[in-house]
Amino acid sequence: MKYAALAAWLWAGSAAAQPAPVLQVSGMVAHPGPVQLDGLKSLTVAATFKTMHGPQAHRWSGPLLLDVVNSVGLKDEPGTKTHMRHVIIAQGSDGYAVAIAIGEIDPSVEGKQVIVAMRQDDAPLASPRLVVPGDASFARGVHDLKALEIR
Repeated sequence: MKYAALAAWLWAGSAAAQPAPVLQVSGMVAHPGPVQLDGLKSLTVAATFKTMHGPQAHRWSGPLLLDVVNSVGLKDEPGTKTHMRHVIIAQGSDGYAVAIAIGEIDPSVEGKQVIVAMRQDDAPLASPRLVVPGDASFARGVHDLKALEIR
């Protein structure tokens, strides 16, 4: 019985030691800085991509990229529909970066459900990943996503 209690205590301690997933957001936003991803509503999307090893299909879960951007408050320039000028640069820890136009994720325009995935096929990811459903390849899928810059 003591071993079960010790194992439960060790497991709880290791789970608590895991830092909450955070994403740095900068640029044309009202509140730049870290965003706690686990504090945002999670959505599950399924997508198939062409890869060098053939097609792959997965399910990813995490907050919508639009919700991450909205959580820091997009800053627009004066004028009509200036929010459509924004581009989101998503960068991984290795320096790889891709661009997502705000019109791609705006529900009134294209409305793609681009997410910052924290789970793949119900398994937790070691770090967040950008997932762009609807793309033919996974070229804009940023592994180990560390930062967003809003331009």
